[in-house]
Amino acid sequence: MESPAQQQHPTFHMPFQPRLDPHVDRARARTEAWARRMGMFDEPYLEWPERWSGETFNQADFPLFIALTHPDADADELELVTARHVALWFVDDLFLPVFRRDHDRAPAETRVERLMQFLPLDGLPRPLVPDNPVERAFADLWTGTAATMGLAWRKRFISSVRRFLDGVLWELEHVDHAVADLIEYLGARRDFGGLQFTAVLMEHTTGELPHHAHGHREFRTALDAFVDAVSLHNDIVSYDRETDEGTVANNGVEVAHKTLATDRPSASETVNALLTARVNTLAQAPAAVPPAAAPFVEALQEALAGSYRWHELTGRSTRPTRPDVTKPHGPGTSAAYAFRTPTAEHR
Repeated sequence: MESPAQQQHPTFHMPFQPRLDPHVDRARARTEAWARRMGMFDEPYLEWPERWSGETFNQADFPLFIALTHPDADADELELVTARHVALWFVDDLFLPVFRRDHDRAPAETRVERLMQFLPLDGLPRPLVPDNPVERAFADLWTGTAATMGLAWRKRFISSVRRFLDGVLWELEHVDHAVADLIEYLGARRDFGGLQFTAVLMEHTTGELPHHAHGHREFRTALDAFVDAVSLHNDIVSYDRETDEGTVANNGVEVAHKTLATDRPSASETVNALLTARVNTLAQAPAAVPPAAAPFVEALQEALAGSYRWHELTGRSTRPTRPDVTKPHGPGTSAAYAFRTPTAEHR
């Protein structure tokens, strides 16, 4: 029987091209320093040191993900958006898994409720004293995030964070078994994957969309297609790593493998077919959404391509067995490898 580690990824359909924000190197240096100030590398959050040591933090290259999904952000904006994502990555990787390990939902819910207090709708600081890295990050970032945005956007942002945190709580109840089918899984994945948050935060960079755009059915379809495509692609490329870690239950490939009673390569192809359909939906979206929203949907297309490229270039999801010694490192080298010639499977 072929082991999961021997599986090959299917051919991915990607009609969009990524662009790289030129401020990525500054974001790298400042984001790592900020994460250290927040205490994200401190005890007791080193129970999984392979995830959040300084070395693996840099290997994951979170700033590169943001630079490839927000290519037009200025230097300060890129730093802010990167830090906001790092805070939620920390929640997903280290903070709530402490509770997930013991299947202890009640204290996790308490932590989530307290975290939300650091996102007041008026955007003003509160006399709350943060007592862990996530609370420090939320307190440090929220006033600056909310200051330039309207009330409707702040509501969307807070709702997206809450949706993500509730999705992680949902994972606590499904840590040992997969959900019933792919449709149920995809609905849940839209929450615990955090991509709704990414889409809302993109407006902080591209400009706040008019209210009527968000009520447009085709626009909501485009957002769902973006979220689904990033999530399903991540499921395919991270499947082997999650299998090794024992965290694969909530992965679309594993859901297809079990619920369709098929082998793993066939399950991966099934998920990839669904992924291709979502990519095609996003490709058709700019012509269907309100004109004011078309540039934002085009930004989502570039962001999806950027997410694919980030997975190619980092060990975040695939956890390579050895470093890529051919990849240049250091200031000024980002463009040298971010836009190397795509492999045939991505053309």
